Amino acid sequence: MTWLEAVILGLIQGLTEFLPISSSGHLVLAQHFMDIHETGVFLEVILHMGTLAAILIYYRDDLKQLAMDVYNGEDQAKAYFLYLIVATLPAFCAGFLLDEYIVSTFIPSTVIWMLVITGVIVGSTYFVNNRSNKEFSYTIILLIGFAQAFSLLPGISRSGITISFALLMGINHREAAKFAFFMAIPALLGAALFQMDKINNIEQFSLFPLILGFSSAFVVGYLVIDWLLAVILKGKFYLFSLYCFTIVIISYILIN
Repeated sequence: MTWLEAVILGLIQGLTEFLPISSSGHLVLAQHFMDIHETGVFLEVILHMGTLAAILIYYRDDLKQLAMDVYNGEDQAKAYFLYLIVATLPAFCAGFLLDEYIVSTFIPSTVIWMLVITGVIVGSTYFVNNRSNKEFSYTIILLIGFAQAFSLLPGISRSGITISFALLMGINHREAAKFAFFMAIPALLGAALFQMDKINNIEQFSLFPLILGFSSAFVVGYLVIDWLLAVILKGKFYLFSLYCFTIVIISYILIN
């Protein structure tokens, strides 16, 4: 993988991690069309760390305040923290139990079908009432958590499916997006830990391109977060479904 390819993949990751169009699916398709043969899952983890850094920096004040409130024993903060733990458990269990199967799905044909599902789910938010303001509950949190577990498959957008489920269940637009981003922190860290045992020989990877990929994913991801939040608050989240269906058609034509 050249430094230019790494930058391109980093840009793709930064643009697609937070947008509801599946970063993993786009990376699989990009590597297929660019004829890049590095270990797909390891490369994805490196790029995901770039967008994870973007979340940590963008929400640094909120995360710091949450940590302080939990430390001080505030009930609302402790409940929110427990919600994050519960919502993360399904993805951790699925990643641990189905790791080999999930890795085997990182192929273009799977991505195409999963992008169709993402498009349908994201498109369904067209029917959401923009004034909904329902409170989180453990039932809602578990459903969002199982949705995130499903997003381990390439082509299923993690942000798309978690935000969509939250919106469909009546959660406020801003809170739905914020909770989905916070869920990404343990999810991305867990994904990295699950893949550590696959890195048997670090010499087989070119360090400089990976650094460039990480950096470009971080910068672009940070810039995308603010824009996506504005789109969500305007009630236009469903429009990303049109992009998913367009990519499905183009990819199907090119691959077949």
